[in-house]
Amino acid sequence: MSIWENRYRDAVADIASPGALDEKILQQARQFKPRKQDKRWLSRTASSFTAVAIVVLLVHPAQYLGALTPKLSGAADASSGPLANWNPATAKASTPASDPWFELRSAVHAGNYLQLCQQWRKQQRGDRSERLPRDLETMAREHCRILPSH
Repeated sequence: MSIWENRYRDAVADIASPGALDEKILQQARQFKPRKQDKRWLSRTASSFTAVAIVVLLVHPAQYLGALTPKLSGAADASSGPLANWNPATAKASTPASDPWFELRSAVHAGNYLQLCQQWRKQQRGDRSERLPRDLETMAREHCRILPSH
């Protein structure tokens, strides 16, 4: 430590407040009290409304509607309705009679991209007679490369 730091510490140690001043400050601090607010009724009202809201949420019948709804039977039953056998995956699936690309799509879905790539390469070389559908074209871009022509 330097000399000036030692002198500073010695000077600070010598400074002391008189006891009477300390006592006066302590008495003033004891007189400080938080102000009482006569808003207790507001707090009680808010607590009451909160309790009522919780009771309403717990007892309200809307949360039990699914549990209390009777099962439908007969013709109105969902399992015998017009959409009972509808499946989105099979709804989009094509059949051989309606889709000329059915065999190629089946091969692609099976993981065989050979025919798809051959068809796509023909299309890239300029054979515009049979253009691939958009979904097959996208699959071809992902899985096939254009080979250089000899």
